[in-house]
Amino acid sequence: MESNLTREQLRLVANQIGIDDFPSQWAGIDTVLPILEKMKGEGAVIVIKLDGQRTPSDDNGSYTLIVSGGLLEEEFLRVDTDGLEDGLSNVIVGYAKRCWNFAT
Repeated sequence: MESNLTREQLRLVANQIGIDDFPSQWAGIDTVLPILEKMKGEGAVIVIKLDGQRTPSDDNGSYTLIVSGGLLEEEFLRVDTDGLEDGLSNVIVGYAKRCWNFAT
């Protein structure tokens, strides 16, 4: 349930920054790349780690996403997850809340 809410929030974030045709169903990184590029343009460092040594049965999942720097200053965002799309949604929405005054 949380991931569906976060994905809907991501659609709202995309709309807020001028991406009006953001799809409700998406997979992979291509769809969110314009948002990540905007974050990078503000000085953010975005790390996406795919860890083949961790399995979905591990507590943390096999994907780690970290966003630091730029408008976050000394703060950072980190998500460990089993799904790339859920991780991307979480870090982008978290960044939007802290840096773009996105309110849910």
